[in-house]
This record gives sequence, structure tokens and C-alpha cells, in this order.
Amino acid sequence: MTSLLETGVHLPGALLQGGLITEPSVWQMIVGTSWMGRTILLILLVFSLLTWGIILRKLLVFRGLKSKRAQFLHAFGRPSSLAEAYQAALAIPPNPLTEVFKAGTRELKHLSQRGSTIGDETFEGNPIGSAATVGGAATRPSMAITILEKESIQMALEREAAQQVEELEDGLAFLATTGTVAPFFGLLGTVWGIMDAFLSIGLRGSGNINVVAPGVAEALVTTVAGLAVAIPAVIAYNYFLSQIKEVADELGHFSSELLNVILRERRA
Repeated sequence: MTSLLETGVHLPGALLQGGLITEPSVWQMIVGTSWMGRTILLILLVFSLLTWGIILRKLLVFRGLKSKRAQFLHAFGRPSSLAEAYQAALAIPPNPLTEVFKAGTRELKHLSQRGSTIGDETFEGNPIGSAATVGGAATRPSMAITILEKESIQMALEREAAQQVEELEDGLAFLATTGTVAPFFGLLGTVWGIMDAFLSIGLRGSGNINVVAPGVAEALVTTVAGLAVAIPAVIAYNYFLSQIKEVADELGHFSSELLNVILRERRA
């Protein structure tokens, strides 16, 4: 019986050992790809490393935010006044809720200073006290907030909430891009590899399946790599998007609650 070595048939993806064909490994198929295929695999490797870096960083961020948000909401519900709540917020690590709370209190301080004769030193370390005294006399009476002041505080809360959400969305665009373009990179490598395999068939003058199959298998490696990069990116993108939506909804509810608390205290 004539062996494959004697016929001169070249099997790109096969490993010949003692005249017998053994199944090639993934690494052997990667090495056997064309320069175009290896270039695409290198690009996909870079996308994969960056994607997993973003995924791990985001997982740590959201894991920390969950405990910090719960800690702040617990602290915010206990004090009897905004002044006490502000002091409690200072002891909690920064998170979207504390930043929105501080933005609201800063706007309240600005409005209070604009509508009274009190100096900045009275508010030092506590922008939302009730009545302040200088020389034993009350200098900031409790006054109801006007419609314009209410809208100003609401805009400050919404602006800070939007900024916090935007910071959480950092990196999501890259995940979305990776999930979209990685399969097309893989497809490009596959098409190029198949084209190269068929050109080799034409040069050898043989269309035998033993000649065609190895080259096509090597070409499909880039498609597998593209999907392996895209699938985690898409899953992570959808997961983080749902987490950000949850935080955004929580910020909206908290902003409304904080505004109502401010209105109640100023009416008192």
C-alpha cells in the first residue's frame, strides 16, 4: 500500500508520524495558519486581554459599590436632620449616593448663602445646619424654598447623578465594540484562509477532501477565536448595563427623597 508520504500529498493540518495521520492540536493549527490568520489572531488576543481587564475592574467596582450604597442608605435613614446625615456621609467611602447627596447639600448651601448675610465660615464643615448664630444672634432663619430654588437643587442632583452614571459606563463602549467586531475579524481570517486553501488546491491540481479539509479547519480557527473573544464581552456588557441601570434608578429615587427631606426641613 502506498503511503501518503510516497504520494507527495501535503496535508497542512495533519501531523505525520510513521506514515500515519494524527489529529492536530489547536496550537498546530494556529501555527499552520497564514500570516493574515496569525495577524488577526494577535489582534483578537489584544481585544481579549483588554476585555478581561475591563471585566475584572468593573466586577471589583460594582462589588464595592454594593456594600457602600447599603452602608450609606442605612446611615441616611438614621439621623433626624440633614446636618447629622451630612456628618454621617463624610465617614462613608465615596460612592454615587454620597456624591449626589453632597451635590444637593452644596447647592442648598449656595442658595442659603445667597439669600442671607451669613459668611462662609459659619458653614465650614457643615453646609446644611439649621439656624446659625454669630455673636449670639440668629443670622439664618429657616425659610421655605421657592420654586426656583427647588428646581436649582433638583438640577444639581440630576447633574451629579448623570455624572456618576457616566463614570460607571466607562469601558462599556469598548465591550460593545469588541462584541460587535470580534466575530467579523474571525470571519475575515476564515475567508482569507479558505481562499488560500483553494488557491493551494488549484496549484496542486487536486480537490481531494484530504487536501481541502485541513486548510479549511485551520481557517476556521480565527472564527472560533473571534467568537471566544466576543461572547464574554457581550455577556459582560449586558450584565454591567443592568447593574448601571439599577444604580441610575436608585440615584433617581434617592434624589427625589433627598429633595423632599430638604423641603420638609426648610418648612419647619
